[in-house]
Amino acid sequence: MKLKHLFLICICVLSFAFAKAESEASVYFQEFISHQVTEGETLYSIARKYKLKEKDIIKLNPDAKERVYEGLVLILPATAATSKETTATPQEDVRFKTHKVKRKETLYSISKKYDVTQDAIKKYNKRLYSETLRKGDKIRIPLNYVGVVEEKVTITNTGGGVSQEEGPRDGGPAFVPYVVKAKETKYGIARLYGITISELEAINPEMKDGLKVGQTIKVPNTTLEKNDTAVINEEVYAFYEVKKGNTIYSLLKEFNINADKLVELNPTVAEGLKEGMILKVPKGVSGTISETTADAGAIIAINTDTAKASLLDSLSNFSTKKVVLMLPFGVNRTTADSLSNGEEIIKNDRALRVSLDFYSGVLIALDHAKQKGISTDLKIYDTEYIKADGDATNARKVERLISSNDFSDVDVVIGPLLASNFNRASTLLARQRVPLISPITQHVDFRSNVFQSRPSEAQMREVMIDYLKPRAAGKNIIIIADQKNAKIKTRLQSLFPNAKIVKVTEGDDGPYLGRYDITDKLSETIENWVIIETDDVPLISSATTRLNTSLITSKITLFTTKKGRAYDSDAIQHMDLMHLHFHYPSMNKEYTYSVTKEFVDMYEDRYDITPSKEAIRGYDIMYDTLLRLAFAENLYDAASSGLETSYIENKFRYDQKSSGGFYNNAIYLIKYSEGLMLEEISQEPLEEVED
Repeated sequence: MKLKHLFLICICVLSFAFAKAESEASVYFQEFISHQVTEGETLYSIARKYKLKEKDIIKLNPDAKERVYEGLVLILPATAATSKETTATPQEDVRFKTHKVKRKETLYSISKKYDVTQDAIKKYNKRLYSETLRKGDKIRIPLNYVGVVEEKVTITNTGGGVSQEEGPRDGGPAFVPYVVKAKETKYGIARLYGITISELEAINPEMKDGLKVGQTIKVPNTTLEKNDTAVINEEVYAFYEVKKGNTIYSLLKEFNINADKLVELNPTVAEGLKEGMILKVPKGVSGTISETTADAGAIIAINTDTAKASLLDSLSNFSTKKVVLMLPFGVNRTTADSLSNGEEIIKNDRALRVSLDFYSGVLIALDHAKQKGISTDLKIYDTEYIKADGDATNARKVERLISSNDFSDVDVVIGPLLASNFNRASTLLARQRVPLISPITQHVDFRSNVFQSRPSEAQMREVMIDYLKPRAAGKNIIIIADQKNAKIKTRLQSLFPNAKIVKVTEGDDGPYLGRYDITDKLSETIENWVIIETDDVPLISSATTRLNTSLITSKITLFTTKKGRAYDSDAIQHMDLMHLHFHYPSMNKEYTYSVTKEFVDMYEDRYDITPSKEAIRGYDIMYDTLLRLAFAENLYDAASSGLETSYIENKFRYDQKSSGGFYNNAIYLIKYSEGLMLEEISQEPLEEVED
């Protein structure tokens, strides 16, 4: 990448970083009363009755401009004064406030805030009977509502733990007992009752250490809708990929559900079906295609398998995404008097170069997401990393950033870039359950809010081993490993006990091979699989050269469980790697211009350069994150879906660690093919052959 272009990007970043464009979320309150139109009333007579102007009523009720009819409910300012002869029913006397829902607010917390039942709020916001509450929603809160005392009802939760008689909604007990069943989680129970995990734990302090089957806890005394029982167990849903020829009717028949249920689970279905769309459907219902007979990826159980899909046809959450990007731009160092040597600053600061490239890709992702209807409120925080300051000092800079800014409504933080800074940020933001994505580094501390987007070397090695194990039968396996890779050598020997070991001699100038150390172990009658484990350039060069000359008499395929930077050396003959069909695991693949033309053209038009790997990674991570936030309620829900996505060079499938946090377990297997092309290898399991 040309330095002058990097510097231009830096100037854009600095301008952006100094721009003040914060729009803080706030709660909007206004008091209202309602009026139900009776026979013979007109807009004029209603305005006179309440001593208002007609335009004041139309402002709050735009439809009233065209027509006022019997039964229509009008919203009027609470200050409206009725005539003495007006005798309003209790329903008409209800006063309202409009409440704008903030991040992490629930129907339960809002009802407690205004001292009104959840049922009363639903009564005047009927969509809440079938839809979940979302950040940014404006709902009407009845301030002086006098509810009707309901008779006792018996609620049986078929998905899990509650079965008891409830008292009346108004004047009844605030909480009722709930019996925890197998596989139930805090998240599932909290979601069922419209509260957060922290609120559930506040009601039940004893459950902070975890849930136990048969444990009795307290939950809000609220009515469960029929469909609410479906969310108590997070494993009750499956995914179905819409195929060519599917219709709404055929799917309803196949899954044995009604149209309302299908639309409730997949709001975009109301706009029509599209081939490739991923639908959420009840798992195990009559008519569901079984996982053993379905096409690969057709129906995928949450947290069980992987659904490879584009999320574009399954988006439903179009609220503005609040995203924070934390990268070490070093604004404090790039001041007006240092502009003259800006290129030198960029040239000598790798963290800054990576940040600028990453950010350039992020900007393209924001544009693409906007085209899909996803708006983003992006805030950029400069972590001001200076290597000479040391980890502790740099971490304190991050701490000051977080303490001086409000993260309460942030959907996701991408960064910081470096491990020590990221760990400090994740620790501080874990209290607010704000998810953080580690964009580049592999080595971060896992906490409940951590999303590690870069697969580790250990993960990549396991993927390569999982590929080799079921395919090794009938192969002459040869292992070449230097002293630094003794651990993986031992592992490979245990997996392939009949493997032949090539002796690697450790000399003063590094490891080396004897003249016939490899060729003596090759077979001319069966296929040779050579696994090489080293980061030493001369050793790789020597081994690949000798193997290449042996291709005349032997069939050879070369593998490694870790492809380090040594393979990028000019001393390695890539034609040799091609002839040996070299296989290796990778976190990314080489992009194909014909497939990703739109992105590459847009990038080159904007920056006059070809995108680097860091720029592509910035695009892939940001675009994937925004699509996941538009697919689910939050990043945690999106990760729990098990969906695997693939973009320009990177793919993502977040699995949850038992100790907390999520890690990207989507890894490519790549091989050198004809024309020095890098080809992705299918990782589909081999079919079992019956005896």
